[in-house]
Amino acid sequence: MVVERDGAQLARPCKCSVRERRELLRKNAFIPERYRTHCSFASFKPVGEQQELALALARKFAEDYPAFPENAANGLLFIGPCGVGKTHLAVSILFHILNTRRLPVLFVDLNDLYREIRASYDHREGGESEYDIMGPLVEAPLLLVDELGCVASPWAQDTLHYLVSQRYNEQRPTLCPTNYLDDPRAVTQVEKDHP
Repeated sequence: MVVERDGAQLARPCKCSVRERRELLRKNAFIPERYRTHCSFASFKPVGEQQELALALARKFAEDYPAFPENAANGLLFIGPCGVGKTHLAVSILFHILNTRRLPVLFVDLNDLYREIRASYDHREGGESEYDIMGPLVEAPLLLVDELGCVASPWAQDTLHYLVSQRYNEQRPTLCPTNYLDDPRAVTQVEKDHP
């Protein structure tokens, strides 16, 4: 669509192409159906101070993306037991960036990733290699790695380490929800805040 502004003609995408691009970005983000319809900042209902802080941090991350202060951490680790909204907040960040910035994001479930990589070992000739599978994850401008720490084998840890370290070295932000708590005393507090 051509529009005139200040005496000059400018090309501007029509509404249908903007809508098509947004839908393509959503499709290519691989966000599971479970999260597509209900994950947003507005639908997150914090219970307790920790969840209010997590919501505020998630919103700030989404609003600041992709600009982060120099030498500042450019990812988020959501820690807590099942059902407290870690993935909800992480997916809300993805949707905010998709809808407001129209930038590409990517969701990967670590269980699915490990299965896909293992399956590639059986089809080495002519099929995707482990690096073919990992490449788009390493290169994604923003990646959500769900179920962080779901498998603790040395192979799984090495695979995860490769992914995280490659993204870290390239300064690409990563969102990581995990059920593994870094302080066992925190379990008691989270359970008090979220019965």
